[in-house]
Amino acid sequence: MRKTHVLHVGPKQRGGINTVLRELASQHESFEQRGILFSFFETRGFKRAADLIMFLLFDVPKFFAYLSKGVDIVHLHVAVRGSVYRKYVFFVMSKALRCKTIIHLHSGEFGQFFAQARGIRRLIVLHLLKGAHAVVGVSQWTETMLENHRIRPRMFRIIGNTAHAAEAFRVSSVVAVANQRPYIAFVGKLTLLKGMEDLLVALSILRKRGHEVELQLAGEGDVEFWRARAAAHGVGDVVKFLGWIDGNVKYEFLRDAQLFCMPSHFESFGIATLEAMLLGLPIVGTRLGGFLDLVKEGDTGFLVDARDPMSLADRIGVLLSDQAIARRMGVAAHIHARSLFGTDAITRKYVDVYQTLQNRGGTHDSLDKTH
Repeated sequence: MRKTHVLHVGPKQRGGINTVLRELASQHESFEQRGILFSFFETRGFKRAADLIMFLLFDVPKFFAYLSKGVDIVHLHVAVRGSVYRKYVFFVMSKALRCKTIIHLHSGEFGQFFAQARGIRRLIVLHLLKGAHAVVGVSQWTETMLENHRIRPRMFRIIGNTAHAAEAFRVSSVVAVANQRPYIAFVGKLTLLKGMEDLLVALSILRKRGHEVELQLAGEGDVEFWRARAAAHGVGDVVKFLGWIDGNVKYEFLRDAQLFCMPSHFESFGIATLEAMLLGLPIVGTRLGGFLDLVKEGDTGFLVDARDPMSLADRIGVLLSDQAIARRMGVAAHIHARSLFGTDAITRKYVDVYQTLQNRGGTHDSLDKTH
């Protein structure tokens, strides 16, 4: 059987897309058994003018060399801003060499980015989305965003993220470590858009109601700014900043928490939320984006409106006050996450896209609304 060679193109710097690429790389044997061979091409960010020069002098020729090795499908993982323009260069090169192309939209900001794009920038985005053989979104939100902008790709699929390492950790480590004080877990960038201010206000409300609970934050950002904000809200002594953590350290952190909270103002999917669910935590998130796919309201957790710290505190308080509800939701979260976003289920969706492109050419397929 002839193998299909897929070249994944994405960032080397750590973050959501890089996590997805690492997940795919870890499952390369499973894909090979299905006739899919993976290669990975890492891209640099455009933080300095020198990066653009390095991109043109080194990355572009290197990418051409990759394509010359017989790539069938170029799978471009796209965020916003610089990521779009870098991937567009590779997209044009791939089309010129008659490789099939997939645009994989990861960012919850993509709709806003497109709405603000004008002139040549808007034309670039439209060419990416309408000229690619397939567009992949990580949640139902992506499909809604495309429909709102009247963009209809040749072929569209929804493929959620997965977290194989978290699944494996859950199997090998099922006994939680006792803690002196319960804590709420957060994993992500420490920014306003991730709902940090809302979370600190909610923690302050919970404290006034008599809940003695810590908030432990894993992620990078302006720690000193948020430390000052925590102190201003009277919760500085119960907020801990852990910095960037990964691997088993992260999974142990999630496993031992009382609940996971991510009050993001946008979220295309939410890999950290999925990891927390796979490790058996109830979730408190916001009623938008990927949370609508991940969290079943009242079953695996709670969803509240963004920028509503009072409702956030109310829902967190329910889980802190009633351990039976929290445990039931944690078990349901694990089952739900394994069922819809387990490694095997997601692998099959990727393989379906690749085989469809190879067998049918990816031309004018109907919009697939399945998850």
